[in-house]
Amino acid sequence: MSGPVGLGTPPAAAALAADVGGTWTRLRAGGAGAPVERLRSPSRLNHPDRSVAELREEMADLLCRAAPPGARAALSFGAALDHLTGTVHGSAPLWGAESAPYDLHADLHRRRPDVTWNLVNDVTAALADFAAGHARPGTRRIGYLTISSGIALRIADLRRNQIPVDDRGLQGEIGHLPAMVTGFVPERSGLPCACGAPDHLASIASGPGIARVAARLGLDAGPGLTTWLPGALAARDPGARRLLALCVEPVAHMLRTLWCLDPHLDVLGLGGGVVEGLGTPYADELRRQLRTATSYADQGRDPAWLADRLVFCGPGTVDALRGAERIGHWQPEFVQ
Repeated sequence: MSGPVGLGTPPAAAALAADVGGTWTRLRAGGAGAPVERLRSPSRLNHPDRSVAELREEMADLLCRAAPPGARAALSFGAALDHLTGTVHGSAPLWGAESAPYDLHADLHRRRPDVTWNLVNDVTAALADFAAGHARPGTRRIGYLTISSGIALRIADLRRNQIPVDDRGLQGEIGHLPAMVTGFVPERSGLPCACGAPDHLASIASGPGIARVAARLGLDAGPGLTTWLPGALAARDPGARRLLALCVEPVAHMLRTLWCLDPHLDVLGLGGGVVEGLGTPYADELRRQLRTATSYADQGRDPAWLADRLVFCGPGTVDALRGAERIGHWQPEFVQ
């Protein structure tokens, strides 16, 4: 049976909040005013020589050590995660290609049964934080899309105060859907996704995807794409502009489809390393493509319509750690 993740205003701060990523794990005990501790994650990115079993053991140890006795712990976890059970399906930054399910919630509960463990995906946590700052009176559905090393989306139904999930506890893993593009462009065709399959949305539009398209285009990125591309776009370099247009197109098509299927999606936030790092040029290119008509069903969105619905989030404006704290107070404990 499918079930929701609840949204609302927390009455008090969680005793422990954590945001677990492939590079860093952030911990905060004692609420919003308490200091944040940042530790290097026990992950494949940081420790490629260690086994998945060792990395999982170290992660569980880290979280259990951080939780005070009898705490209510709210965790944002950078992985495809079953929101009904707390089982992690996979995370390339944390465990590489390992795809065997890992019941993280059960492992934490076994080690520290005195702690109430609430786990959500990091995009779910980010949506909770985004919604708290951007939902307006009358907003029906609100979403948050992250475009970074991976791509994922979450949508909340504010009329029901829920983030609906399917019978596997998932929602919005759109980075692993086939990319929607117009016409055949060899420079972006057949590119691999981190999951191993070709031609996914993340194959083209994620940070690594953009780098792969740049290599296909033969662009000289110098010391690295992340340092070269913003400056090249600011200088209106034609190669950089073509690269951006090719990589933004599948995102624009995905948004057209999203609004076609979900006309009550009133506000959508866009964040993550790609959106935040490229800033105004990325926002301008996406708006330009969305203004272009593709059919009678999609006659293009005018600037006022887009300004009312799209929010481009700058660095630090959406915080998954803060979002985990918000969710951690009203989400029911996962059934074991």
